[in-house]
Amino acid sequence: MSGENKKRIPLFDLVLEQAAKEEVHACLDSGWLTSGPRVEMLEKRVAEFLGMEHAAAVSSCTTGLQIVLSILGAGRGKEVITSPYTFAGTIEAIMHAGARPVLADINPSTLNVDPDDIERKITDKTAAVVPVDIAGYPCDYGRIGALCETAGIPLISDSAHAIAATYQSQSVPHHTDTSIYSFYSTKNLTCGEGGMVVSKHKELIETIKLLRRHALSVSTKERSDSGRAGYDIHHLGFKANLSDLHAAVGLGQLTVLEKNQCERSRLADRYREILSDLDQFCELPGQRGEYGHGWHLFIIKLHLPRLRIDRDQLLKEMLDYGIECGVHFQPLYEFSFFRDTLALTEEQFPQTSAVSKRVLSLPFYPGLSDSDLEYVCDTLRNVLTKNSN
Repeated sequence: MSGENKKRIPLFDLVLEQAAKEEVHACLDSGWLTSGPRVEMLEKRVAEFLGMEHAAAVSSCTTGLQIVLSILGAGRGKEVITSPYTFAGTIEAIMHAGARPVLADINPSTLNVDPDDIERKITDKTAAVVPVDIAGYPCDYGRIGALCETAGIPLISDSAHAIAATYQSQSVPHHTDTSIYSFYSTKNLTCGEGGMVVSKHKELIETIKLLRRHALSVSTKERSDSGRAGYDIHHLGFKANLSDLHAAVGLGQLTVLEKNQCERSRLADRYREILSDLDQFCELPGQRGEYGHGWHLFIIKLHLPRLRIDRDQLLKEMLDYGIECGVHFQPLYEFSFFRDTLALTEEQFPQTSAVSKRVLSLPFYPGLSDSDLEYVCDTLRNVLTKNSN
């Protein structure tokens, strides 16, 4: 592959639908940019997509998780169990709520938190369990749910990646007390920024809707509609509302979410078909039985003993051919703040330690053409073969 023939393929590429642009223009023309009718409509439509009744839009998945933990009393003196293999936002939300994160090791096959280690970590201080649906693959909610029910502990999923994931043919919040989604720019459903808290518990969602607006007893839209000037504050609130401008983007992108999910699934199948003969060099993601993959990321796991290079060197070689790959994620103990504050060591999480050095995310998004995907596969095959032992 010569330099003049080298393509440029990003890890992710966002194309906003015309419907999103039209919603944004309509929002701008309306003069109502903060939380209002479009936020309410987005809540309704996301809930319908998930087969749920109650949803509250928030400024981010991280903030949504923090608010839920605060409502549930996961504060000082309490512990929240989660995974060491996740984005920093998960653990930040726990710490900002005032609780101490307790990390359970992962299942290296799924990259999700191991229910057996969750069980070992539950104590009388445990206020909640927060599994993370890595890459859109749902956690073992049957086993984790049973553990939480026995211990009387809320189950709150960080489903930032998993808007389209299913477990036992139902969306994730059917199996949890609360699930939180991300609408960041790279997510399967985007608002640019933002998130959504979805729950079977109506009272919890209503409390979030109150607290997200500084706990003002009457919202800005309600004051505008009614002509009321006054309000009261009964609780300590948050600044965590989603704007109508962000919701407009989400409403437009919702019109193609199911189509995009079908394309993500097709691309995943195509990757697995073309790369199936590389099993001596890497393990490909898949899904089994009652687990419905949400296909946010396509993460392969390298068999490093069969290669003369490590993951980071492979990433650089792929970039030399114009292909941007990624790493999802660096374990939390690799970051100095969390390592020092929580006394974390790599040795505490042997499964996470072993697999995190092997993961590589390939370019993956609905606009990825078949020719570009084939170029990624051909390049990966060449690089792996060239560097094989």
